[in-house]
Amino acid sequence: MVLFPTKLTSFELIKKTRKEFEQMDFKDFDIDTVPVVYIQLDKKNLYVGKSTDIYGRFSAHLKDISKTFTEIIIIKSDLFNESSIKHIETLLIDYLLADSKFNLLNKIKGQNIHSYNGIEDVNNMFVKIWDKLIEKGIACEQLKEIHNKFIYKYSPFKALSANQIEVCQDILEAMLTTSESRHLITGDPGTGKTIVLTNILYALVYDQTTGKDREGLDREEVALIIPQNHSLSSYKDLIRKVGLHGITVLSPSQFIKKAKGKDDKFKYVFVDEAHRLKQYFGKQARDLQHLITADGHTTELELISDYAYHLTVVYDQYQTIRPADIDTAHFKQLTVDYKKHILRKQFRLKSGDQFLAWLRKYLQIADDVAVYEKGLLKGYDFKVMDTISELYDAIKKLNDDYELCRVVAGYSWEWATQKDRNLYDITDPVTGYEFKWNSKTKGWINQENSVEEIGCIHTTQGADLNFVGVIFGEEIDCDYAGEIDGSYDLNKAKIKVNPEKYKDRNGLPIKGTDLNNDRLKSYIQRIYYVLLSRGINGCYVYATNPNMQKYLKEIVRISQ
Repeated sequence: MVLFPTKLTSFELIKKTRKEFEQMDFKDFDIDTVPVVYIQLDKKNLYVGKSTDIYGRFSAHLKDISKTFTEIIIIKSDLFNESSIKHIETLLIDYLLADSKFNLLNKIKGQNIHSYNGIEDVNNMFVKIWDKLIEKGIACEQLKEIHNKFIYKYSPFKALSANQIEVCQDILEAMLTTSESRHLITGDPGTGKTIVLTNILYALVYDQTTGKDREGLDREEVALIIPQNHSLSSYKDLIRKVGLHGITVLSPSQFIKKAKGKDDKFKYVFVDEAHRLKQYFGKQARDLQHLITADGHTTELELISDYAYHLTVVYDQYQTIRPADIDTAHFKQLTVDYKKHILRKQFRLKSGDQFLAWLRKYLQIADDVAVYEKGLLKGYDFKVMDTISELYDAIKKLNDDYELCRVVAGYSWEWATQKDRNLYDITDPVTGYEFKWNSKTKGWINQENSVEEIGCIHTTQGADLNFVGVIFGEEIDCDYAGEIDGSYDLNKAKIKVNPEKYKDRNGLPIKGTDLNNDRLKSYIQRIYYVLLSRGINGCYVYATNPNMQKYLKEIVRISQ
């Protein structure tokens, strides 16, 4: 007869004090020489570990004067073996780092978890362990809440793919063994560019062999540059939470100003979202004074490079969205001698690797994209809605279930509510219902009432959403309405733009410099590419122009 275990998620939480471990002569044989995971706590901090010889392990902990723990929580299960305690330890480090209850002291990352016999049972067990930790006051946030946090998504404790590990090791080795280096990390949205960056930064500061500060490294010589102001505070919180205090986290202009006042260059400089680094643009002259030189103008990338011995930048050529962003061709020239590192595997979107190529093809950003459409959207919730109101209501409902679901739109409406919050900005052309733009730019995604508003590109770039609703405004259209008999030939459909309907003043090229609107068209196409690639689980769309709406329905029809 075959017997099946009745409780594949059974475990015990055993509470101990420091004094009990200091009395090594009195061992608890229920936990001695069996695989366990433990959490050490004091009033503010906690440390996560695992062991198959907990008393032997704690003899070392007790000698470490930095370990001030007074209480220990031991997690024990008959299902535990070497693989499962590594797994639980890694999950606890990942989630407790993002939870706001305690400060996590672990400096060495958890281990990459590969498939093993019983992994699903352990995953299910962890959910129950976490609930028990909340009950005991060791954690305070639900797993669903943590999944949506910036620090969880971009933590340097995240497990990496083989490709990501290779990039991290290559760049780290160059920084530690040479006097100067230049690195360019590229990849589509969702390939883990930011996670790779935070991993390199963390491994640079903390030696992953010892878990201690890297010998000879001065944190004041390390800088992280974030071009997008709406994300700057999130990165600062991340750096603080993972114990990287002392590292400079600034916008490009702030960094350049600080670097000019130093006696020497920064030793290690990292730039995330480098596609938003600036070149001089007359309309924004007041904000770009730092780019004026004695013989003309320079770019933020060139200035940053001048002040760095080692420079690593993260870049996506399809996310350059304004005239003040360094032109793609010029960026390639400036980085021609950088060592290139390409991230290929897409991890964010449940739509799979081909979805982003599909977007580029049908937004007509690239004409050399090979995509097999049939079934491409299978498993990804992509819908064309019939009104703005229907889209808005659907995303609000999804937000109730999943959280972090937002509606965004192209810049086709004036921002009237910036001056008068009693007004509305966007009117549904079908229902007449009115909506408001984002009430702020910095931190809008995580603002409590942001689900009530509609965000623009400047609140959204670089963010992950569970579901996104995208409104195509009147600034983007299709020049083809289909055939008289009702058939539709996608080869005849061409995207076009209406400059007079585009309301981002700083997004328009200087008058007379873009005669065929080619540059403006490329900016608008890329804006929608960014917006449409935000939703992890799904994307709902609506176009205010009838031809564009028909075009969207057709490309979705052939891709189901």
